[in-house]
Amino acid sequence: MSLTLLYKGPAERGECWQQAVAAALPEVRWFTWPDVPQPEAVDGFITWTLPDDYQSRFPNLKAIFSVGAGVDQFNPASLSSDLKLVRMVDPSIATQMKTYVLTAVMMLHREQFRYQRQAAQNLWQAHPVKLPHECTITILGLGSLGSSVADMLHQLGFNVQGWSRSPKTLDGVTTLHGDEGLKALLPNTDILVSLLPLTDETRGLLNQDLLSQLPKGAALVNAGRGEQVVDDDLLFMLDSSHLSQAVLDVFEKEPLPAKHAFWDHPNIHVTPHTATVTRNDTAAIRLVDNLKLWLQNETMEGEVDKTRGY
Repeated sequence: MSLTLLYKGPAERGECWQQAVAAALPEVRWFTWPDVPQPEAVDGFITWTLPDDYQSRFPNLKAIFSVGAGVDQFNPASLSSDLKLVRMVDPSIATQMKTYVLTAVMMLHREQFRYQRQAAQNLWQAHPVKLPHECTITILGLGSLGSSVADMLHQLGFNVQGWSRSPKTLDGVTTLHGDEGLKALLPNTDILVSLLPLTDETRGLLNQDLLSQLPKGAALVNAGRGEQVVDDDLLFMLDSSHLSQAVLDVFEKEPLPAKHAFWDHPNIHVTPHTATVTRNDTAAIRLVDNLKLWLQNETMEGEVDKTRGY
């Protein structure tokens, strides 16, 4: 089986990945967008987004490789059933997510955001310190990222709960699934961490109805997808003091518009979609590994069930 790949994305990443593929699989041909001398020869498209005419332009396309962990931008359910969709599964992505969530959780757990506001007022005032086991963290989404985050927080002594669409089992973590499982977990959650993929079921999930089920004073960390948050509902829950803080890395519209209310809200902490960033070097290794599997007609790591969206 021979392969012809088309890459669309930043030049530096493309050069890194092309070199890695050439070194390991010299028989694989590589085209770089927009220079595609033989569109009909393209088997695999490595990209973050697809051109509108990709079906007619690349009639023999067999696989789409996302350059990141997310695939919702491809609208998986709309893709042909015989077209493979592969998300980037790179251990460095999980490591980055763990450090991002850990930073957010510790800033919330140790009241660092409150102390920052006090410092701006020259206010010296200490607050009671909770131990990790006295703080319950609920992780929404127990895929590879969510499971690694849950395990890390458990190892640090936090009381960790996890929710997923289907049953999952994690050592030391209370896991529930489905609508009833979510309802059972929310009332005793101190920090809610969303790492969910974007699907029809998760779009708008973080709304007033769900957030109101959290106890007064709970906090939210969203590093999943911005479209899962109903912005006005989150603002209402913060302004009414039902929620204490929100740490947000993803937004419905990115970059976040300069006049968006999130920027100036005293209890919202914005980061510019940096929880995980695809590293050129480590991701190149994962791409080569998957291409080898594909050439051997074996299942690639990160192949997406397009009916479920992840």
